Amino acid sequence: MLVKQLNTYISIYLGLALILMCQSNFLYAQGFGKDKVDETLTVLKTTTDPEEKRKLYFALGDSLVLKNAPAKATELFQYFLKKDTTALAKLILYEAYSRNYSRSGFLDEAIALKKEGITLSEKFKDESRFIFYHITLAYSYDQKNKPDLALEYLNAIEELVLQENNTYQLANFYDAKSAVYNSLKEYDTQEAMLLKIYELVKDMPNIPKKRYHMYIILDFYTQVDNPEQLTKFTQILSELYEKAHANTPAGHMPIEALFKRRLSTENIPLLQKAIAISDSLNSMNSYVSTTIALANIYESANQPEKGIVYLEQAVEKLKTVEKPSHLIDIYTTLASMNAAAENFQDAYDYKILQASLQDSVTSENMKRNIAEIEIEFETEKKERKILEQKLELEKQTQQKTQIRNGLIALSLIAILVFIFFRYRLRSQKTIAEQTLSIQAQKITELQQKNKLLALNSMIEGQEAERLRIAKDLHDSLGGLLSTVKAHFTTIQNEIQQIEDFNLTEKTNKLIDEAVVEVRRISHNMMPQALSISGLQGAIEDLGLQLQQEGYQTNIEFINVPETLDPTKEVMLYRLLQELLNNIRKHAHATEITLQLIGHENELTVLVEDNGQGFNYEDELSKDGIGLSSVNSRVQFLDGTIDWDTELGRGTAISVCVPL
Repeated sequence: MLVKQLNTYISIYLGLALILMCQSNFLYAQGFGKDKVDETLTVLKTTTDPEEKRKLYFALGDSLVLKNAPAKATELFQYFLKKDTTALAKLILYEAYSRNYSRSGFLDEAIALKKEGITLSEKFKDESRFIFYHITLAYSYDQKNKPDLALEYLNAIEELVLQENNTYQLANFYDAKSAVYNSLKEYDTQEAMLLKIYELVKDMPNIPKKRYHMYIILDFYTQVDNPEQLTKFTQILSELYEKAHANTPAGHMPIEALFKRRLSTENIPLLQKAIAISDSLNSMNSYVSTTIALANIYESANQPEKGIVYLEQAVEKLKTVEKPSHLIDIYTTLASMNAAAENFQDAYDYKILQASLQDSVTSENMKRNIAEIEIEFETEKKERKILEQKLELEKQTQQKTQIRNGLIALSLIAILVFIFFRYRLRSQKTIAEQTLSIQAQKITELQQKNKLLALNSMIEGQEAERLRIAKDLHDSLGGLLSTVKAHFTTIQNEIQQIEDFNLTEKTNKLIDEAVVEVRRISHNMMPQALSISGLQGAIEDLGLQLQQEGYQTNIEFINVPETLDPTKEVMLYRLLQELLNNIRKHAHATEITLQLIGHENELTVLVEDNGQGFNYEDELSKDGIGLSSVNSRVQFLDGTIDWDTELGRGTAISVCVPL
């Protein structure tokens, strides 16, 4: 009945990244190979404090795993352990070494290292390592379908982990137990373990570890008949996602994806009860998530009309509260449902409502930005910049109108495509009853592809419009300004008396500044390097600009594909622009490192500086545009981002994007 939980080492290793910030600066260098291992060995030889050695071992293990492919990491682990054969090195490094084997699929080798880790923990009387190795060993045995053996290792440390000085590992302990009881199909006991986890983490700050545990708990309740708990944990987790991604309208999307994995008509009564409970408690986040989940089930069962009823009720409910992002989601789902029900006019109307509401939210943000600029600038030059911002708003309004018209056209095309495939499916119903399920699956895949094509077309349209504006600025306005300057030069030569008023010199200076500004804006909107030599050339161009500005810059490309999807290239370039602008404005750095690493089907982008650093949670809570813009771009690319920063210790940002 239940699907295997995500019982990897995620929750156990969430805190290990903090240890890296406490180490020497050389451990942050990119491309962690033998030279860096040798540097670590040199430092260890001069270090006499055992605690400092532990920190260095921890940092080394994490660096080897995070900055190398599994096979390369294995080679470096073996190289280091031949040089440093001390028991302390093995005690600490076997943790990361076994993790590397696990991610490579070599569970037997990982298990052997963990067992040695238990023996070494007993030798050093290190309870923390002893507990940790038992928990991770239980995970490994559970992955090998040996839950009974996994439970033995967990039971062996239960009394120890309950002691006051070890309770910080309780959540991981109960998580491992819940995974084992899931394998044993003892679901009541599994639920008890999950509720213990909730009691441990409910008062914890909104950090990834807390959201991970809440996600596992909600995953369980989407599979059992308990609408009260389903409502409760849907509301809790959706609020956590919204707070963590305050400026992202789809901050609850992981919950929606979780529900989509349960598209079974058996879940209809459960979701109906959850909707009723959410309505009575006025829990809007849970109400919207469960309503959309129910509608998706009805659509998968070819009964979209029933889902439309619940969605329309949700619209009336949401109109009484300030939840525009949820209303946008409901309108989007209503458009999809009405299209599935062949109510194409209603689908069109809801698509217009969704686009209009989205446009309204975007316009409000733009107006707020202009108001802030008007307050900040007071001189004539600043007033001129305000006017430019207003002109930019008008241009963007025109662009949004064009985009909206494009979306309407794409929606009509999608509807026509949908009608075509519906007609085709109806004509094929006479073939055989066995093919019905396969045909339905093909329709769903095609609809998803159409949505992706619509989104890609919109982004390509935006970039094409930027390119057109850049060319117009460079070719038309830039040439016009140059002509005007030439005319003024002629006037200056002809009418010498004007120089007494110093007007021509000032005018020439202003025109020169305008020409430079036009070239800068044109280059920023669509740099020639991106279109001529691709992403690597554009990034090298950025590095040259940084060097010209006085920064010591290091750029490195490792296994980066020669060609990437054009949309991804543009989005990655814009992301790097945003990160570098933040460094210029706030970091007070002198050194900047950029590194792109390609591995299998992923591309990792690393950006580091030696600036003053910042408190990520504090800055995120201020609703700043910079951080939210970066996070939004990463989410659009279906990627992940890690902010490694602390006041006084610089900033290291890691972005991983699927190719």
